[in-house]
Amino acid sequence: MDRYNASEALNVQLGQAGYDYVTNDTVNQTTNPSTNWIAITMIAGTTITTATSVDTDVWDSISTLEVPAGTTIYGRWSVITIGSGDTAICYRG
Repeated sequence: MDRYNASEALNVQLGQAGYDYVTNDTVNQTTNPSTNWIAITMIAGTTITTATSVDTDVWDSISTLEVPAGTTIYGRWSVITIGSGDTAICYRG
């Protein structure tokens, strides 16, 4: 039996599982067990310090990437660190 029907599965892929508002901090599976993040939207500032990909055959991990505020990056990450003085919304998958 599938855990989600087709509509629910699409919502989960679009970040309907919630989000973490991150300022100069890290979200990871230690603080949110079994969570992957599927999108990062930069709110203020521009630096994603680290984002560890869980689908390395599709998405590379990120190491110090400058991203304009208002930009959303999609992928699947197990760890995201937002730089000093920067803020992002990290959507759970």
